[in-house]
This record gives sequence, C-alpha cells and structure tokens, in this order.
Amino acid sequence: MWLTGHEKSSVAAILLMLAGTLRVLGAEIEISEAQLGRLEITLEEVRQATDEAVALLPGTIIPPMNTRIAVPAPFAGTVVSVNVLPGEEIVPGQTLMTIASRELVETLSQLRQAEANLTAAQAVAERYRGLADKNIASPTRAAETQAQASGLKAVVEEHKRLVAMGNIESNPDGSYALIAQHAGRIVDASVGPGASIAAMATAVTIDTSDDLWVDAQLPASLIGKVRSGDTIRLENGTMGKVLSVSHSIDRKTRSAILTGSIPARSGFVPGQMVTLSIHRKAMQSGLDVPAAAVVWLHGKPSVFVRTETGFSVREITLKGKTLIAATVEGPLTPGQKVAVTGLAQLENLIGGE
Repeated sequence: MWLTGHEKSSVAAILLMLAGTLRVLGAEIEISEAQLGRLEITLEEVRQATDEAVALLPGTIIPPMNTRIAVPAPFAGTVVSVNVLPGEEIVPGQTLMTIASRELVETLSQLRQAEANLTAAQAVAERYRGLADKNIASPTRAAETQAQASGLKAVVEEHKRLVAMGNIESNPDGSYALIAQHAGRIVDASVGPGASIAAMATAVTIDTSDDLWVDAQLPASLIGKVRSGDTIRLENGTMGKVLSVSHSIDRKTRSAILTGSIPARSGFVPGQMVTLSIHRKAMQSGLDVPAAAVVWLHGKPSVFVRTETGFSVREITLKGKTLIAATVEGPLTPGQKVAVTGLAQLENLIGGE
C-alpha cells in the first residue's frame, strides 16, 4: 500500500505520539479501544460466505437479442416528415415517418397494369376452357391460356407483397407512411426531413423491451470456470445471471464472449460501461470479508484480526475478490472482526511491505 507524503507525515506523527503506549510483538500488535479512534481504525465482521467471486470483468450493457428492431423503408425516396423522437414511447399503428417515393408510384402503377392483364388473361382462359369442353378448341390451347393467366397472377401477387412490405400506408400524393407494428421506445430516427433514403435502409430503430443484457470479454484462463447460471453482480448491487459463455477465442481480443441478463429498470442503459463480478455457490469453508480488509504483507494476502489486546496478522488464501467483498479461506471464524481502515498505520507498526 503506497502513501502520499502528507499521509506518511500524518502516520509518522501518530505513531511517534503512541510509541510509548503500543507494543509490537512479531505479528501481534497491542492496541487498546481508546487508541483505535486515534489511529482511525474501523472494524467489520467476518461472515460465512454464501457465494464466491470467480471473476471481475469490465462489461457493456446491451439490449437483448431480437428486442431491438429496425424499421426499414421498403421504397427509396425523400423523407417528408419524422413523427417520433428518440426516447419517445410508441404504440402499434402509430405513424413513424412519411416518405415521398417515385419508386412506390411506379410499383403501384405496375400493380394496376398487372391486375388488368390478369383480368383479361383469365377471361381468355375461361373462354378457351369452355370451347375445349365443347370440343371446339384444342385442349392444349386452353392449357396455354390458363398457364398465361397463372403467370400474370404470380406477378400481381409479387407486386402486392412489395406494396404491403413494412406495413406501410400509401397516400394519394405518392408518399407513404411507415407504421409501428410493435409497442416500444424509439432508439434512433436515422434520417431527417429532406434526406434521401435508400430502399430497405433502416429508417427507425425501436426497443420493444425494457430488459437488459450485459456483454463482457472473458479471459481464456477463465473458460470452463464460468458457466451458464452463475450469478452476476454489478457495482450498484444489481443481480443477474450468466446466459452463455462462448468456447472460442477471438483472434483480436484473445478472449471469449460472456453474455448475461439483468433486470429491467435497474438503473442502466444500453451502451453503458459497467464492472461486473461473477459469483457461484461458495465452498463450506469459504468466508466473506470486506475487500478493503485484504492487504499484501511480504507478498501474501493477509488481514488484521481484532484480538482482546490488539490485532493479529492472519495469512489467508484469496478465493475471489470484487470491489466490495473478498472470499477467503484461512484461520478465521465468522463473527471475528477485521480492520478495514487504518491499514497503513497497522502495516507501518508491523513492518509490512
């Protein structure tokens, strides 16, 4: 633990003042209750661990797969108006955007022409079928006219599908309106009035759920140690679970992809950077101590345990650690108290590194 010049001076002054009253015997420090406050030492209890931290990872909040949908513009054109704003709640049937499109006008014209041709072809086919039934016309000719009518019917159906694509509403002036098919929240309206938009380009993006996922890069050394169903904890206390862990390493990051879920309305938004810890059920011998209680003395993790007369240094095995707590094993019992502040003073008294 490194100290600033000012902190070192303060520690030195306190230790000099208490030099005549403190006794240091190896890994034991005699400190009275009255001296705890003067050394700014606070204590917290050792607890039986219910789970242990497996990893501490940086992550990114993302929307769940398939809950963020893109609304494409089925026909190229020019944006006339945008009827929604980012963050706005929408309902099915609401107009999102109006686009003027010559392409749509041409498609509607082709549809009407194809429908007229189909009507004529069906009439011819019906006439030749009747003549063939009376042995006046050739059955082959009747079959040919029926095939022509079937081909024109396919053309009509294709144009109808084009016009119906995206659940649009055509306007008499040659423009069309993009209509919301799902309730949700607008994420982005990628084009503004006056802008050109290509056919099938994304016009609006919508989140249809408040649920959230978190995406993190898992080091190769932890593949196999983190599994689906393990618990996720975020820095604000939000709890979630691991959904999946890939078992292949990305060439660039040299890590696997971990995906987890967290509750909706948990205080996070897509794109936000977070720190998450992965937990699983602890072994029976595991104990929880505050993360701040763990110090490194002579290269080994240790804690300062409160005794009847002062503090005792206990070397521990660090099983896992988050920003808040550490899961450890060692000569500790639940209910004992460990120092969480004033560690610099204790390290100086014990001669720690």
